[in-house]
Formats: sequence, structure tokens, C-alpha cells
Amino acid sequence: MGKGSSGVYASRPDREEKKSIKEQISESIFEDITTGIYPPGTVLNEGTLMEKYGASKSPVREALVELCNEGVLTNIPRFGYQVVPITPGQFRDMQELRLIIEESALRRTVPFITDDQLAELEENVRAGAYLAEEKDVLKHWRHNMSFHLLLCKQCQNLYLYKTLVGILRFFSRGALQYYTNSWEKSKRTDTTSHERILEALRARDTETAAALLRKDIACMEEEIIRP
Repeated sequence: MGKGSSGVYASRPDREEKKSIKEQISESIFEDITTGIYPPGTVLNEGTLMEKYGASKSPVREALVELCNEGVLTNIPRFGYQVVPITPGQFRDMQELRLIIEESALRRTVPFITDDQLAELEENVRAGAYLAEEKDVLKHWRHNMSFHLLLCKQCQNLYLYKTLVGILRFFSRGALQYYTNSWEKSKRTDTTSHERILEALRARDTETAAALLRKDIACMEEEIIRP
């Protein structure tokens, strides 16, 4: 079996059970898409994947169909399964949904956030500081997403959390497609935005925390869609 997926889309509290072969193949293909092994436009075929994973046709096809249903791949009859590119319009639409979900979760969290939850967020922020000098796009991307998932998780609403997991899974597909060029141009190493959000959370300042969160999320569109 190939390398399993990692990163934000693997953080699912409702999926602790052992994954089926189909799920392992699906997540491994998705991982290869997000890391650029299969860039947008790449055509995959069942035979090659069967050989790669040492699996029979059934779980491979089921994995490919699942990714088609998610919009990650599109089936081209008698040819294969093509990796679907993400358009700027799709990015903007998902960005709008992300803002709604994350701000809603944050507003539910701030009045009731505990010291333990703050400590968990602080540990995440400290870990991000160690990445400041690295130029690995995926490391920065995944750590950034882990902060946002952890922050959403504190609201204790599984449906909001699962929705955000899906949204960030979508953005993970476009991280290399759009973010690499933006990163090279800007050379950003700013890791203070999450620190400022954390400070507002400690002060139980909902409006400041929400404004900082909106600004942090908006940076993605400013750097990726408007380079």
C-alpha cells in the first residue's frame, strides 16, 4: 500500500476506525494530488493504480469513483480519470463559505473558551514559530490549516468542524497549484497573525478575534487570487 495521507484532511475525530483498502487508496491518491505528484490535468488509470497499490480492480475503482463524486477527479470514458484543476472562481466561492463557517465557530467559542483550550492553541502557535525560517510551502500550509481546524474544534460543534475539514480539504488541492508562485514572490515568514488571534481569545474579545480571523483568512485570496 502506498503512503497514506497526512495533513489537515486527515484530522477527523469521527474516523478513528481502521480504514478500508478503498479508503486508504483514495487518501493516498489525494495526498499525491496535494503534494504535486499528480498535478491538475494528470490522467490516472485503473491498471497503473492497481499495480502501484497491489490491489484488485474493485477497491481502486471505488476509490476513483469516490474522488470523482468529490470533484477531485473527472471520469473520461475509455481514457481514465483526470485531476480537476481549481479555478479562481471556485477558490473565491469556497473562501466565502470558509469565512462564514470559521467566524460562526469562533463566535460560539470565545465566551466559553477554557484555559486548557487556550493552552492547546498556544502550543500550536509555538510550533508554527519554528517554521518561520523554512521555505517549505506544504509545511507552512498544513500548519496554518491545523491552527484553523483546532480553533474551530473548540466550539464543540461537530458539524461545523466537519464542514471546515471538507473546505480545507478542497483548499489543500489548490495549495501547490496557486500558492507556490505566491510564496516565491512574497517570501512571507509572518507567523504573528495566529498569535494576535490567540491574544484576543485570552482577553475574551470576540470582535477583535473575529476581525483578526477574517484578515488572516483573507490573506489567502490576496496572495493567491490577486498576486
